[in-house]
Amino acid sequence: MQTSLVGDLIQGMREMATDPCSSLPAPTNVAVSVSGGTSTTNFWFMVTQLTPWGESAPCAEISVSNALLTGTFTVTGNCSFASTGIKVYVTMAGADQEDRYYLYSQSGIGAFNFTFSLSSTLVVGFPPSRSSAWLPDTDGNALSASSIYRWINEGLDACSVITDGIRDVTGVPTTGGTAQYQLIGNWRKLSDGFYDGYPFAFGGKQDVFRHSNVTGITGAMVMNQDSQVQQVEIWPQASRTSGVGTLTTGISATATTLTYTPGSTSFVLGFGLALLGPYPADPSACEIVYYSGTGTGSQLTPLNRGMGGTIPQAWPAGTAVTELNIYLTGTRIPNHYTVGQSAVVLQLPPAWIDAIRTYLEYRFKDAEQDDKGSAQKLQEFERKCGNIKALRQTMGPRQIQIGQGSGVQTVVGAGGYFGGVIQT
Repeated sequence: MQTSLVGDLIQGMREMATDPCSSLPAPTNVAVSVSGGTSTTNFWFMVTQLTPWGESAPCAEISVSNALLTGTFTVTGNCSFASTGIKVYVTMAGADQEDRYYLYSQSGIGAFNFTFSLSSTLVVGFPPSRSSAWLPDTDGNALSASSIYRWINEGLDACSVITDGIRDVTGVPTTGGTAQYQLIGNWRKLSDGFYDGYPFAFGGKQDVFRHSNVTGITGAMVMNQDSQVQQVEIWPQASRTSGVGTLTTGISATATTLTYTPGSTSFVLGFGLALLGPYPADPSACEIVYYSGTGTGSQLTPLNRGMGGTIPQAWPAGTAVTELNIYLTGTRIPNHYTVGQSAVVLQLPPAWIDAIRTYLEYRFKDAEQDDKGSAQKLQEFERKCGNIKALRQTMGPRQIQIGQGSGVQTVVGAGGYFGGVIQT
């Protein structure tokens, strides 16, 4: 799946403004050695370092004499922690004629030490003459990184107001007899709610019986606080405490299965949402995952990562795993980003990313005091947001014809919470 990074927005802004940020220099202390015998063959090498937005200038050329074609080359040196990879250009044709490269991909390496051979995957390519390994979290000559991040966040807020937010799901874990819970993230509107799979209504505070605690299957949820955090209340109070456990082994940010060691309470739901991280101590540091089933033993699988606006990340063994037996759907306010997050994936629909690009152009033209240009870009941004809102519902009820063909059709909203079944 094609993804866009926060830094892609920033680089697009800087290219339009012709205000480049800093870039990485060439790697330093680079050395190349070969093992596997000797011959009369000579090799020449140049080494560069990469970011997601480009490639540095190469280090000084290195020559290796009397190496076998079947030899193993070892490349060492130092690079930036911001580097996401190293390219080693090689040739046998002569000095300054490198025309193939080997790519070593690894982020935040600082120092590198790896081997390759000519039987490895070599790609046609030539060393660059200047650095384009941009660092979007650094300042340009005119615009600071903090200014552009502020514009991005303001654009996200403006788009959220016009479009009513991003359609998504979230949830909270319950504690038996407890009424109030903090939502993860910030939500413009909640449309549907389920407790242990049973649907409940969103009501007013007068719907809650406040004389004494009543536990059972939750029938209503109300919003108690809607400010920098959102606190919701359920009634009746939860009849059980969500299942808990800890990760048996660590998982990567892309893992699609987790194994957990059960805790004091058990998972009940066979599919739904689970939470990784320190809830309720720090909801902003958590990740929500969707699991479609329970595998052999104490497993959740397959996982969809980063639900509800949370960030997929690696989690170590011992991380808390919590069942979210209250499941909520609605539209959320998008996350804000801060300087240093240029490599974070934008958790936005493609149409939103396009709209935010236009918003950044509007802010830049406004900063240049180009009143006409900024007004045009603002109108274009608002038009794009209006189109997003008009097409926001990507799935919904459809009309069916009865009496043609055979099968079972479900009409949403007919007969009860789960619709009515019509046999044709």
